[in-house]
Amino acid sequence: MKQLKKIIAFYFLFCLVKPVHTFSQNMNSPYSVYGIGDIDFRAYNRTNGMASTGLALSSSFYLIDNNPAAIAGLTRSFYLINATAAGKFVQYSGEPITAGNSSNKDFWVKRFGLAIKLNKIWAGSIGISQFSNINYRFTGSKSVDGSATKYITGYEGDGGLNEYYWTNAVSLGKHFSVGLKSSIIAGPINQTETISDEALQSVITTKQQDYLGQARFQTGALYSAILNKRWGFSIGGKFIPKTRMISERTLTVTENDAVIVNDEFLKNDRFYLPNIYAAGIAFNHDKKTTFAIDYTYEDWSSLNIKQNGWRLISSNRFSAGVEFSKQQMRLNQSVEKRYFQLGGFINNTYLQIRNKAVNEFGFTAGMGGALNSNLLYSISAEAGQRGTTQAKLIKENYFQFTLGFSFRDYLFSKGRKYD
Repeated sequence: MKQLKKIIAFYFLFCLVKPVHTFSQNMNSPYSVYGIGDIDFRAYNRTNGMASTGLALSSSFYLIDNNPAAIAGLTRSFYLINATAAGKFVQYSGEPITAGNSSNKDFWVKRFGLAIKLNKIWAGSIGISQFSNINYRFTGSKSVDGSATKYITGYEGDGGLNEYYWTNAVSLGKHFSVGLKSSIIAGPINQTETISDEALQSVITTKQQDYLGQARFQTGALYSAILNKRWGFSIGGKFIPKTRMISERTLTVTENDAVIVNDEFLKNDRFYLPNIYAAGIAFNHDKKTTFAIDYTYEDWSSLNIKQNGWRLISSNRFSAGVEFSKQQMRLNQSVEKRYFQLGGFINNTYLQIRNKAVNEFGFTAGMGGALNSNLLYSISAEAGQRGTTQAKLIKENYFQFTLGFSFRDYLFSKGRKYD
C-alpha cells in the first residue's frame, strides 16, 4: 500500500509537470522559425553521453527508451521515475549577427516519465517530453502599400509541441522483445508581428497562433544474444509512419492597449511528419564496455513541404558511442557503480534554406551512477555546430549540459529480496 501511494503521488506530479522553457535572451535559434520549430532528436536518458546512440540498448536500472521495445529489459516488480533538464549556450556568427545578439543561453525541463514492469513479459511507461521548440526574435522595417514610409517591425516566435506518450513492451522469450509507443503530439506555435510608428506613438501587434495536435505511433523490436564468454551483441530498430498534424489558426490584433480582433478563427490547416526508419547495433565486452552505432532516415522530401526560400528535405543521422562501466561486488553479485561515455554524431538535417543545407555535428561525454540504493543520476555535455554562414545564413556553435535523475524502488516483493 505504501508503494502504491508513492505511484499515485508521482502520477499526479506527472499530470502537473510539462517541459518548461525557463529563460532566454534574444533568440534561442533563428532556425526555429521554419515548419513546427526545432525538432529535437536527443533521447534525454542514459544514452545522452553516447550522442543518444541507443536503438540496440536496454537497461534493467535506467529508463532507456530510444527503442520502444527496450523497456522490456527493466527489472520485474520495480518502478522507475525519471526527470531530465538541459541548459544550452549558443554563439552565433554570420552577416545578420551583431554584437547585441551574438550569444544566447536557455534552460528547459526536457522530459518526465514513469516506467513499471509488473511481470516477466510486460513493461509499460508513460511520460511527457519536449518534441519541438520555437524561440526566435528578429527586427526589421516594413512599408505599407501606397506609402514610402518605413515602419519599425519586430517578429517574435514562441511555443512548441510536447509529446505525451504511453509505451508498452513485451518480451518474446529471453532474447527478443517488441514495443509500441502511442503518443499525442500537441502544442501552440505563436508568431507575433509588432509594427511601431514613433511619430503617431502607435504600436500595432498581430499575433497568429496555430494549435496543432495528433496521435502518433511508433513500433520497435530488439534482439540480443551472447556470442561467447566475453562478448554479447544486440540489434534493434524502429519505424514511425507518416503522421498528419491538424492545426487550428486564430488571430488577435491590438493597437496599443485596444483590442481590434480578439482570438478570431481563421482556418484549419495541416502539417505532416514523415516516415522514419531507424536501426542500431551494439556490442558488449565482459559486461563492462559497450560500443553502439545508430542510423536514422527521415523521409521529408516526399512530403513536398516548402515555402519561399526554404524547403524540407530528407535527413540522415549517424551516431556512435562507447560506454565504460565500473563494477563492484555486492552480495556475491557484480553491480554497476558508475559509468563513463563518449560519443559523436553527424546530422544532415531536414532543413534547406536558399539552397543551402542546415547540417549539424557534435561530440558528447557523460557519466552517471547510483547516489544510493534508490537514486540514480546521469550527467552529459555536448559541443557542436549547426548551420553555415554561406548565403547570409547563421552558424551556431553551442554547448549543452544535461542532468537527469531517476528514482527506483520496488512495488511489491512477495517475499523476494531485491538489492
